[in-house]
Amino acid sequence: MDTMQDLIGRLTAATGLSPEKAEKALGIVLNLIQTQGNQNKVRELFDKLPGAAELASQQGGDGAGRGGGLLGMLAGGMMGGPLAAISKLTAAGLSMDQIKVLGVTTLDYAKEKAGPQLVKEVAGSIPGLSGYV
Repeated sequence: MDTMQDLIGRLTAATGLSPEKAEKALGIVLNLIQTQGNQNKVRELFDKLPGAAELASQQGGDGAGRGGGLLGMLAGGMMGGPLAAISKLTAAGLSMDQIKVLGVTTLDYAKEKAGPQLVKEVAGSIPGLSGYV
């Protein structure tokens, strides 16, 4: 879990969030990637980011994924995944600026650990995220 702790440290420094909030926010982002991305590429990426799959699972299953409520219905739509994740992040107390920093910092870290090509392939497989890499 050292890799995720390292990233959480970076997120805390970059966003000013508490470590607990940074961990929750990171889990939401990783859950988005896990549920919306190309599964083979996500597995390959998460293999290079020890602890990512576990953190994603901890933040899953509260209505933003498959099934369950309005967010569940939205998640089926083209922008449902990213929009559901943003609403979960704002509900967790993050500002839009913090969400942007969270995204950029997480992508940069993933590129560092897994290489820019794999990160681009994963992000490119998620509607609404390909423009960020």
